[in-house]
Amino acid sequence: MKKYVLTILAIILIAGIAFVGLSNGKTKTIKEGGILSLNDIQADPFAYKGIITITGVLAKRHPSDPKVFAIIETSEAKICKLTGCARFYLPVQHEGKTPVEWDEVNVTGSFAEGGQLLFKATKVEVLRHLNFGGK
Repeated sequence: MKKYVLTILAIILIAGIAFVGLSNGKTKTIKEGGILSLNDIQADPFAYKGIITITGVLAKRHPSDPKVFAIIETSEAKICKLTGCARFYLPVQHEGKTPVEWDEVNVTGSFAEGGQLLFKATKVEVLRHLNFGGK
C-alpha cells in the first residue's frame, strides 16, 4: 500500500512540474484586441510573435529615414514631460503618414525577422496629442 501511495505522489509531482514547465514558454501570445504598452514588451520584445498592437508616444523621427520613428512609454512621457528621458525606445517602421512628436499612438504590426529590434507597423492610429506647455 505504501508503495502505491509513493508512486501516485511521484506521478502527481512529475505531472505538476511538466504542466508548469510547458505553460511558461518564451513565446507569448496575446488575445485579439489586447493592446500592450512598451512596459509590457521591453523585457523581451522578441517573445511576442504574430500581429500585436502596442501603445506609446512618438518621441523622435529617424534623421535620414522618414518611415522610421521611435516611441516611448506613455507614462514616462507624462512624468518626464520630455521625450529624451525614456529607458526604452522602440523603433517603428511604417509606410504611411508619420504622426508628429508627442502623438500618443497605437501601432499594429509585428517585429522584423532576423533579431533586429524593429517593429514593422501595418497600421498607426493616433489617439491624441499630448501637450505640455506648448510642446
